[in-house]
Amino acid sequence: MILRFYNDFRQLISCMGFIGLVLTFSSCDMNKFYDENMSLENDEWPKDKAMAFKINVQDTIGTYSFFINVRNNTSYHYNNICFFLTTEFPGGGMSRDTIECLLAAKNGEWLGKGSGRYRDNRIPIRNNIRFPRSGTYTLSLNQAMREDVLKGISEAGVRLEKEEKNE
Repeated sequence: MILRFYNDFRQLISCMGFIGLVLTFSSCDMNKFYDENMSLENDEWPKDKAMAFKINVQDTIGTYSFFINVRNNTSYHYNNICFFLTTEFPGGGMSRDTIECLLAAKNGEWLGKGSGRYRDNRIPIRNNIRFPRSGTYTLSLNQAMREDVLKGISEAGVRLEKEEKNE
């Protein structure tokens, strides 16, 4: 009887652990609205190569947080990266911004997560964004580092998170 109780208890604990893991991983990204990255062949980004992301937006009332994702290798020669961000609006119109993102601290230590050769960065750019119109927005990223081919960047992308309402 004690052996049966022990086995049942062990199964219950295993089951609870599994359910806990599922809940943990499924709830981590509940605010994610859009998250897409594009890979660069041989960790090289030509200055004329734009990464375009099409985002379908229906909610013009809610607010969003905007992030840029960057994956660099540890042989990247700079502590920052600059982007041209072009936004094309549904129905016409566009805007263009220049954005600088830090990838390393002043002492040379890489920011972001990772070990070994690569570091992953999710860089907050702006909060409290509202989309003025519903429809498909196109966000395009170009590297703006004044090099014909920027070496050491393996991926870049954009992320939008739905902000929670504080009522």
